[in-house]
Amino acid sequence: MAEPHPAAPERSPDPHGLDGTTRKVAVGKGRLWLFRLLAIFLVPALLIGVLEVGLRVSGYGYSSRFFKPSEVEGKRFLIPNFKFGYRFFPPALARIPALFRIPAEKPAGTYRIFLFGESAALGDPDSSYGMGRYLEVLLEARYPETDFEVVCVAMTAIDSHVILPIARECAHLQGDLWVVYMGNNEMIGPFGAGTVFGAKAPPLGFARGVVALKATRVGQLLDHFVRTLRGDSSAPESWNGIDMFGKNQLRYNDANRLRAYDNFEGNLKDMLREGRRAGVPVILGTVASNLRNFSPLASLHSTGLDAQQLQQWDTLFNKGVALEDTGDYGGALSNYLDAAAIDAEYAELHFRIGTCQLALGQEAEARRAFERARDWDALAVRADSRINRIIQDTGRESGGRVVVVDAAKALAEESGEGIPGEEWFYEHVHFTVDGNYRMARLFADQVAQLLPPAIRGNQSQAWLDEKTCNEHLALTEWDQLRLWKMARGRINVSPYTAQSSHPANVDYMNAQIRQGIKRASGVPPQAGQRLYEQAIASRPDDTFLIGNYAQFLEGTGSSEMAIVQAEKFRDLLPGLAWPHCYLGGLLAREGRFDEAKESFLRALEIRPDLDYVRETIEWIDSQNP
Repeated sequence: MAEPHPAAPERSPDPHGLDGTTRKVAVGKGRLWLFRLLAIFLVPALLIGVLEVGLRVSGYGYSSRFFKPSEVEGKRFLIPNFKFGYRFFPPALARIPALFRIPAEKPAGTYRIFLFGESAALGDPDSSYGMGRYLEVLLEARYPETDFEVVCVAMTAIDSHVILPIARECAHLQGDLWVVYMGNNEMIGPFGAGTVFGAKAPPLGFARGVVALKATRVGQLLDHFVRTLRGDSSAPESWNGIDMFGKNQLRYNDANRLRAYDNFEGNLKDMLREGRRAGVPVILGTVASNLRNFSPLASLHSTGLDAQQLQQWDTLFNKGVALEDTGDYGGALSNYLDAAAIDAEYAELHFRIGTCQLALGQEAEARRAFERARDWDALAVRADSRINRIIQDTGRESGGRVVVVDAAKALAEESGEGIPGEEWFYEHVHFTVDGNYRMARLFADQVAQLLPPAIRGNQSQAWLDEKTCNEHLALTEWDQLRLWKMARGRINVSPYTAQSSHPANVDYMNAQIRQGIKRASGVPPQAGQRLYEQAIASRPDDTFLIGNYAQFLEGTGSSEMAIVQAEKFRDLLPGLAWPHCYLGGLLAREGRFDEAKESFLRALEIRPDLDYVRETIEWIDSQNP
């Protein structure tokens, strides 16, 4: 058999096609898809990256961080960034943090505590007397060898979607311990079920994606375009307190509300995880609210009622109200309970049931009724039973050094009839100075157990009483009167004025104000000045003390001395606008127009969006041609 001829070698393709044939260069399918994916994702990413760099170089947008650097007399500090809230609120509605500073590098011998939360943790209506301030005074007096620094990073109107990014930033700022007191705003804050600031209770991933996008300049540019094009935004044009949320009422089992609880739990878990990564112990508190003296802001009937049932319910309810007004609490309660058999979802009904039960000495039943009234309140601005249960369960299951403090229960146990009310709160959740001291004592007990042995070993005395703490904070009779007047002004607007409890609440505040006027009139201004001077001598760089001293001097007629303190306040916080504005106002009222204008112009350099400052400058120019 003949040996076969070898096959002719395959001809190499002519890459130029000179041999008269057309050939295709084969490309593997995997490589082709790789090219396509690169074209789809890499190219746009590069373009976005270039745009991001360009926007930053050109100065467009804002830093989304909570803190910003500030230098005073060659020393580096961190101060709050007033634009931090722009990621979560329309700029016109964005809330700002308290006015303070901390050293950029924690000094040796300092124990730094971060306090997280919303307006209740902040100390609203005046953060100078919030629970964090009392906590700092208590700890420093009991452990004098250690410099305690309680940094309150709480803000008004925020919720867990906002607090989590703050915690992530604080995790890198040399904290030694965290205190978390949050949960009141989960339904009305950003991404809440009844919010007016954007999407209502979206999936947690979507909410975080939006927040992350707005941290970039490209995202901020996109947000600006969306707001401009939308035009018909439902967000209010100016801040109007709780009344802004009046149209977004929620039933207790509303689908968005249930999703908001899940989002809260997810944010809280991640916040505790950040604490573990930072190696700091966390004290997590349940949230207390005014149950006994604060009726629901809004009530909704069950969706399943027909016209006849509604009529029967109204008849029973109105008869109960009439009997309650005459003091026949037993008869009123009987009618209310019959109404509850028809519809038990109406929040105001439970508040009235609780009021009657309390009057009849049925304290345990009354507490449960008041809790249901809070839980079913359709304008949900108080942390309810579900929020507090999530706090307790998440804290216990989180592992690490997390201590759960049932603050709501502890405060109730110290309240009349075991039901917290006006003795602790100005209105729904904001503490009086008594309430803030009590909360600080509660947390101080837990902080003491978590301190390193070296600090605990230098314990010098029992906890300071409230009166002595007030002296350290220079809380004068004039300041207490100021706080009560501020609180009364807040409840004399909608939706508070529609509450069944409103007349009694106003009477109570008026009585407090009358007593405050009497006490303040019996104390000469010089006594208040001495109290401030003593407090400042111990804490010469305390921005709260110095700013409040300026207000005290202004309010008691010492304008020139007020200007001196306002100048010190400005010098401590030169990177914030408000100290310049306040000083400018004092100078303008004294006719020192050139100096006043200089202060206002500096404020505008920091915050060009302050239109009222521009108007004030125009007025100054008209007075001082």
